[in-house]
Amino acid sequence: MNSHPGVQILLYADDLVLWCTDKDSEAIPYSINAALDTLRAWANDNGMKVNLNKTTFQVLTLSTKFKDIELIYEGEKLQRTQEATYLGIVMDTGLRWDKQARKL
Repeated sequence: MNSHPGVQILLYADDLVLWCTDKDSEAIPYSINAALDTLRAWANDNGMKVNLNKTTFQVLTLSTKFKDIELIYEGEKLQRTQEATYLGIVMDTGLRWDKQARKL
């Protein structure tokens, strides 16, 4: 599934994270949406179902010029979040880490 340029995948148990970095920020949604299409096909072929109620995306950037993006899975727009916790690490969109530091 990791055949999309710039898209990386991290899988732990039943948690899956896709991420993409690119100097051309306009290329990112195309790459991620293509990877999501591949994920959908793989899930359908293998009898798996992605829980869209638990599926969100986050933009991690310090750039003030980054445009809003739209990610789609099975025809549904994914919800954008400002903060996410993965494997116990709290990440916010501004990369401040203050909430993670308070948690520790």
